[in-house]
Amino acid sequence: MIIFLTGASGFIGKNFSRVALKEGHFIFAPTRKKKNKKIKNLKWLKGSFDKNWKKELKMSDILVHMAAAGVNDKNIFSEKIFEVNIFKSVKLLNNAIKSKCLNWLIIGSSSEYGRTAERVKTLSKFSKTLPISNYAISKAIFSNLSIELAKKFNCKCRIMRLFPVYGPDEKKSRLWPSLVRAAKSGQNFYIKNPFENRNFNHINDVSKILLNATNFKKKGKKFPQIWHVSCNKALSVKNFAKKVWKDHQATGKLYFAKDKNKKNLNHVSDKNSIWKI
Repeated sequence: MIIFLTGASGFIGKNFSRVALKEGHFIFAPTRKKKNKKIKNLKWLKGSFDKNWKKELKMSDILVHMAAAGVNDKNIFSEKIFEVNIFKSVKLLNNAIKSKCLNWLIIGSSSEYGRTAERVKTLSKFSKTLPISNYAISKAIFSNLSIELAKKFNCKCRIMRLFPVYGPDEKKSRLWPSLVRAAKSGQNFYIKNPFENRNFNHINDVSKILLNATNFKKKGKKFPQIWHVSCNKALSVKNFAKKVWKDHQATGKLYFAKDKNKKNLNHVSDKNSIWKI
């Protein structure tokens, strides 16, 4: 299979590429980096993902769109988030349509559900999207636009909403790397939202699930589709931190905020919405 992959140098894209290449697939990967490591069966394309990669898209069996801006951006009026996640992403889909690359795997986020996650214990793929952050708003808008474009041009569109992902190559500022770093150095660590419940998913599992979902013959009778990339087991942030602490034999102490009355987001999927290999 030939995959046109955006976001290949990011946390999830890098790990997905590794799994896909190991299975014998070929990847076209747009990049803005000046230097990229040479990898067998991965061709780096110098330029933004919204550039008209007509030849490469036409050769590809599927478009896997992972590139996004603003996952950790707290800038309320960040224009880049909307430019990349909506306008450039729609341009990418239009280029794919023109090039007859009509199978799309779109990477979404559980953050699209937003306020709904405060009101329910588990989230369904039919749950209402009430996004809070600019990133989540942009992802929810693009999900809807992807669905409408797919319907209009008879494309097969599968949106995979990721629930919290952790593991190697994750940004140093994120929860898991921060916990591991503190555990290894003997430092104490403070958790400000210990009572939130989440499906914590290791990147290795997520990469395998996403590659499995590129097979559109699986569960492929009706499109467009929305699926959750999530494990069945839910953990509070507090218990997840304790697990990481134990796994790394930490000598420091964990401290937790005590406000149990705070409205917590439950990023936990119901079983029927989860993509199972």
